[in-house]
Amino acid sequence: MKKIFIIIVVLGISFPIFAQDDIGLENSFYFRFGYSQPTNAYFGVDESSFWDDTKRVGGMFELGSIFMINSLPIADGLRLGINVDYIDITFHQFEYTFADLFLRTLKISSKVGPSLSYSPVEHLVFDVYFKAKIPWVGGIWVDDTSPLNDDYGFVGYMGFGYSTGFNVRYRALMIGFEYTKDSMKLEDIDEVEGYFGNFSDDGDKTPMSCFNFTLGLSF
Repeated sequence: MKKIFIIIVVLGISFPIFAQDDIGLENSFYFRFGYSQPTNAYFGVDESSFWDDTKRVGGMFELGSIFMINSLPIADGLRLGINVDYIDITFHQFEYTFADLFLRTLKISSKVGPSLSYSPVEHLVFDVYFKAKIPWVGGIWVDDTSPLNDDYGFVGYMGFGYSTGFNVRYRALMIGFEYTKDSMKLEDIDEVEGYFGNFSDDGDKTPMSCFNFTLGLSF
């Protein structure tokens, strides 16, 4: 009888620690897509006149999860977690009005880091996070439409960076904003000199930072 009483007491103490008693503050899997805007620091170029003559568009897609650490409750409606993006695909296109060329970039990355989630009312959750980012592979393709030049490209592997942002989740709907900064060492794969032939001349990594505005579903 004494052993049964001890077991009941232990379970009674443990249950509130591990139970997910705040609706919305449980583990979730999500996918999202959105608009991605390159910053003025993209490619390491910070001259405003350069970007005034450049049209920039982009898009992104992610698959990820938020794992709540329910054994460390901070306060009612507040939870720490681990936010993992298994795959993050980002595409950007640049159209230069001062030259007959288009430049397109594509990166495939993963991200992981801590998150803090707050649920003020049932089903509504606010997440803030900071994640380390690893671009696994990336490439740049220069489409030179002038008759005297050829197309050429660059490719890189294993970069590093970070991202920070926030989500607003209501039931399955998820919207968010994110700033991400990373860089990769890009190698010329075509050995064709062109306007952007200096990407790999000095061996430096190429900065590729952007703002992401996202919409998705969380389950």
